[in-house]
Amino acid sequence: MAITVGLDFGTHQTKICIENSDTPLHKTYEFYEWEEGVYALPSIIQINKDHTLRYGSIDLDSCLIARKKKIVADPGELTLPTQPVEPDIPIVDEPKMPPQPVYTFVTDGGISMTIPYKDLYGIGRPLPQKKGKSDPMKIWHKKCQKLKLDYEKRKRKWVHMGGKRLGLPMPVEPVYPPKPEETDLVSVVPESINSQLIASKEQKEEYQSWLNQCALLKKQYNKAIERRDWHISQYKKEIRTWESECERIKRNYAYRKKQYEESLVEYPMVYRYFKQATFSAYLWDYEIKPQDLTVLYLAYIIFRLEERFGMDFSTQMGIPASKATFNRLKPLASGYLIQVIRLVEDIFQNDFEKFLATPYEELLSMIPKYEYSEDLKMQYGLIILPEAYAALRSLTANSRIPRGMSIMLDMGGGTTDISFFVIEDNGEPHIYHFESIAKGLNFFLEYEDRHSFRTIDFSKKKELEDVPRDVFNNAFKEFKGNIDTVIKNLTDFLHQDTISRGFMKSAFRDAVQNRPAIYTGGGCYDNRMRKPIFDFSDVKYIDRKILGIPNVVEENRVTIPYSLMATAFGLSIQRLDDEIEVSKKEDLFAKYTNVNEQYSRWDAHREHGMYED
Repeated sequence: MAITVGLDFGTHQTKICIENSDTPLHKTYEFYEWEEGVYALPSIIQINKDHTLRYGSIDLDSCLIARKKKIVADPGELTLPTQPVEPDIPIVDEPKMPPQPVYTFVTDGGISMTIPYKDLYGIGRPLPQKKGKSDPMKIWHKKCQKLKLDYEKRKRKWVHMGGKRLGLPMPVEPVYPPKPEETDLVSVVPESINSQLIASKEQKEEYQSWLNQCALLKKQYNKAIERRDWHISQYKKEIRTWESECERIKRNYAYRKKQYEESLVEYPMVYRYFKQATFSAYLWDYEIKPQDLTVLYLAYIIFRLEERFGMDFSTQMGIPASKATFNRLKPLASGYLIQVIRLVEDIFQNDFEKFLATPYEELLSMIPKYEYSEDLKMQYGLIILPEAYAALRSLTANSRIPRGMSIMLDMGGGTTDISFFVIEDNGEPHIYHFESIAKGLNFFLEYEDRHSFRTIDFSKKKELEDVPRDVFNNAFKEFKGNIDTVIKNLTDFLHQDTISRGFMKSAFRDAVQNRPAIYTGGGCYDNRMRKPIFDFSDVKYIDRKILGIPNVVEENRVTIPYSLMATAFGLSIQRLDDEIEVSKKEDLFAKYTNVNEQYSRWDAHREHGMYED
């Protein structure tokens, strides 16, 4: 019997499609029934009161209630750092200025008068001049300015001529005339001005000395103010830092206290999302490792399959991976399946009843050591494929998508897999980009709880219809933003790449206009999830007609939507290896190096709907 099991191990539920190729020209496909009319096994493990495990369903009457989360140490009492001590801030007094110098003299009338120096001519008041007399100081300034300008002019000319290079003598700085003396200035003052009100040289020097003393005191005062203000600002900065640190410590303490208290709470021992935690960075804070739960859950499935088919079948399982992570995750997934088969066949000797009756503590200790090699993988007939590729393969296996560029979004419970592909002449998809983002149906179902920092109750089933509208809208905005970013980065690159190869600026945008955006997976059964993505506006939802699976066993009995079975069907199509051909996006238009050649023009149009400039 040539049986290939397509194992779609999902975050929310697991589906299986079985290809029977006993008659190669008439292969049949069968959706595995877990019980009558049930084609999806919920990805749930429950620990029962007797410590055995229940798979695929919840029965709270028989469910063990116990501590479930990782044991967290008691953070104890909250301890905050000591508040900084306020420093001794010096008091800075206004400086006491020296008295302003004054001049006392006796008038011709014998009256004694005292006036401040600043009111004397030549200090605070300008010296008046006789009519017709030029100001000696202005004349001196003018002469000095003329000499300076003349010197600078000669120096520029010397530089311009290359005087240094030619060895010419450098212009000599001018000799400036002496500055006018006080007596020269007084000689031009009108006789009507009392000579006693004209400041002498000594008075000017004394006044300047007083100004210097005042300026020095003011400078010292300002420096003292700056030092005082610096001490105050440093103290305020220390207080802000202390307050910030206290807030941080309080937040961390509150978080650790909450973790500690939650670790003491007894919950129904029901586990979901262990698949997502096994293959991604999903937050997992439970005592039992998600990898161990994955092995036990898959062991249950292998027991069921071997009960029916024996050990003579190959298994092709999908994993949520992008081009960047597939080669890293493929050996992990293979190793887990090797553990599963060894647990079933070597440890339990295919005794399903014994497996079901074994307490979970013993089961965890009986899981074989993780081991992976290509030989072991081949020995157990294992193939690992990206879920994005498997979903795409299901759609293109029967030539249901026209040639050209298309995108597919497979939205599961924990991830959404995005594929950008082109259908080749042989009808096979040629993938130029695939990516998996860690947001699926769970993201919507948990959005409100995670943003409210509430513990998620896995014992209660929640559907997308139960999510409040405003919560759904907020979650969808973030989710759609992630999808748009992936597609925009890709299409922007391809757009620029086609322009650089000589195509019209609008050629690429025209080629992808109204191209298919194909939605599949259990996460997009709600039509609110299915939206156009930029120019990919032909929204398609996989149904029985589009999928077109041939020779389905008892197809009239199948009630599950085909969109949920698309990935399982794609995984069941037998492959000889799991080396997926994924080209770089840089290769898509690489052959169109000369769009002026007739063949290139026709080929680009035929394959992609592209036109050259």
